[in-house]
Amino acid sequence: MILKRETFDKILKFYGAKRVSPEAAELLAKIVEEKISYLIKEAWSYAKHAKRNTLFAEDVLLARKKLNI
Repeated sequence: MILKRETFDKILKFYGAKRVSPEAAELLAKIVEEKISYLIKEAWSYAKHAKRNTLFAEDVLLARKKLNI
């Protein structure tokens, strides 16, 4: 896992969770990492289609729209 569980402890607490089990934070980290992976792969396909080596914000926005996230 690339993203740290502790980061998600902070995110959950920021959004109002008083206490967070390690399992809940780890599960959230895995789910978010999976969603980000799909988003990056789709965005990168838009950049490659445009024959670019640079990922632009528009690529990410188009990917997000296509994936409904």
